[in-house]
Amino acid sequence: MVISHPEKVLFPDDGITKGELAAYYEMIAPVMLPHIIRRPITMERFPAGIGKKGFLQKGVSKGFPEWLQRVEVP
Repeated sequence: MVISHPEKVLFPDDGITKGELAAYYEMIAPVMLPHIIRRPITMERFPAGIGKKGFLQKGVSKGFPEWLQRVEVP
């Protein structure tokens, strides 16, 4: 998977970039994934940065892998 704009700063106060966050998630995946297996997740997005208003992404958009299971929740 390719991370678009890995240099984008997501957390300005700490200087953490999108690439660094992705690398962190990759590093902790063996510990984290067993706790979230078979559990739906919600993605909160902040396209203009963490300091601006964000939104909960409800639909599956282009770029999500085909193997990602989709479920409907009430």
